[in-house]
Amino acid sequence: MRMLFAALFACCATSAFAQSAFTLYNTDNSDLPDNKVNCLYTDAAENIWIGTDGGLVQVTPGGVWTVYTTADGLPDNSIRSIFVDEDGTIWAGTYLSGLVSYNGTEWTVYDPTNSGLPDYHVKAIAKDQNDTMWIGTSWGLAKWDGDEAWTAYTDENSDILVPHVNSLYIDSNNIVYAGTLNGGLAVYQEGVFSIYWTGNANIGDNTVLSIDEDAYNNKWLATSFGGLTVMTEDYEFLRFTPLTSDIVDWSVDAVRIDHTQEGIIGMSTFGLHIFDNTNWEHYTTLNSDLPDDFINALTIDASNHIWIGTESAGVAVFDKDFVSVQNLTGEGIAVFPNPTSERVLVNGVHAGSVLSVYSITGTMLESQIVPEGFIWLSVSDWPQGTYYLSVEENGFTRTGLLQVVH
Repeated sequence: MRMLFAALFACCATSAFAQSAFTLYNTDNSDLPDNKVNCLYTDAAENIWIGTDGGLVQVTPGGVWTVYTTADGLPDNSIRSIFVDEDGTIWAGTYLSGLVSYNGTEWTVYDPTNSGLPDYHVKAIAKDQNDTMWIGTSWGLAKWDGDEAWTAYTDENSDILVPHVNSLYIDSNNIVYAGTLNGGLAVYQEGVFSIYWTGNANIGDNTVLSIDEDAYNNKWLATSFGGLTVMTEDYEFLRFTPLTSDIVDWSVDAVRIDHTQEGIIGMSTFGLHIFDNTNWEHYTTLNSDLPDDFINALTIDASNHIWIGTESAGVAVFDKDFVSVQNLTGEGIAVFPNPTSERVLVNGVHAGSVLSVYSITGTMLESQIVPEGFIWLSVSDWPQGTYYLSVEENGFTRTGLLQVVH
């Protein structure tokens, strides 16, 4: 039964999403040089920058792709971080060759042999309001004035617990936030570090892989094994985990706040979550055209589309508005509220169609004929979890997902 249901759902998904909310770019259908995407960045000119294991890619708002590799002057094709200055200078952090800049004509490489950079592996890049560069490496946080003055902060000369820096964010008050590997969050303000880790704060985990900020000055922290942590302006920590929310896994690799202030988080094994400040939506390879459930990076473009960098399937661009239009026009199944604990309205169906409910393992739980263009389902007695809804009419099947929480 499980195999038959999986085949049925795959067929239904193809029919229901003939026009997909996801646009996919990989080595087969685009100029993407490698399907492993490590980082993404949107610059002030709304260019999208993609860091892969095969080089650096620029995608213009008009859809023109430019690929930079070692053949063009890059010292290393494995790009791990990206930053673009207001003047258009490109900065890229590499896996083995340090920091590189490109001004449109010339590449310049900075590494431990010719600069104050403490390590060759550059994982994060940012610039503060004083035009000071901050570079997170695998062995220290570097501060550089752009000329000769370099300072490297490690656990030996600062309060940083672990000198391995995964992520950087600088807020409007010029406060620097550095997410570390097993050392919590290091906050630098006016020459002083404050450290927040599981020993003194309610942060989810000591490994912080990604940082972003919403309109209310809350800092969103993607943690490796502690789910999502939101740090408020008053330095209170709110945790979103499978025990306290509808997030389905503890491992969060990337976080971004979009233009409508919805939180987007990418998981390492369970796809994409979107939080509208009330409900969580969950997209995986099972219920959407997301090509890979392992998400390394996220960025938002000018149209509020979500660019998703995956571990092995290239880039997916997700249009949230497409999903809303599909539901409103009846091309899919509209389910509201979702998640729910008591009852749910299934809309966008026709009288006489057959509605079936399946468990996540493919077991049919119930099936009934829809008497009108909608139907209410009582779910108060259902175990908490994810359910598949299938509507069959005139040989055509549409599907949807329902999340039950108690």
